[in-house]
Amino acid sequence: MTESPGNERPRRAWSWLVLLLVFIVGYAWMTRGTVSPFMGEPAPPLSLAVAAGAEPGGPQRVTLSDMQDEVVVLEFWASWCGACRRATPILNDLRDEFSEDAVAFYAVNVEPIDRQRLQAAHAAFGTRFPSLHDRSGEVQRRYAIKTLPTVIVVDRAGVVRWASTGIPSKMRLRGAISEALN
Repeated sequence: MTESPGNERPRRAWSWLVLLLVFIVGYAWMTRGTVSPFMGEPAPPLSLAVAAGAEPGGPQRVTLSDMQDEVVVLEFWASWCGACRRATPILNDLRDEFSEDAVAFYAVNVEPIDRQRLQAAHAAFGTRFPSLHDRSGEVQRRYAIKTLPTVIVVDRAGVVRWASTGIPSKMRLRGAISEALN
């Protein structure tokens, strides 16, 4: 039994509808916010060398406990992470937007790669803020990072105020940074 050409059109429409739904669910999953186990708690210790994107006159090593009176945005990333690459323009824009405020942005690479490879990935992503290197994965474990990218906002008192996995919502992240500044 062969199907008539008229039956093929509804089947194709259903296939496209299913594909669209899969895309929507995937996008929603990638941009969802999650609660860090440290939400409302002091951020775990962090002290890492700046491995790429050092700012003129900026620190060569970043220690979170030394950053009192600043809001800190941390993005945990890896060179192979496509979602991390897509998150970078959002973070770059917000860094520019909050440049007059006491907000520091740092990318934290969690791979055991050499410095040259990290610097190449940092440049390829177009990141306009420094990358730190958590080569051993110690900081990643302290922050209980299981999904990349993960973005964390730490307020002026060193308390985790917001965390999100996947590509962050620019609007939500902007709101979290604004709240942490107040």
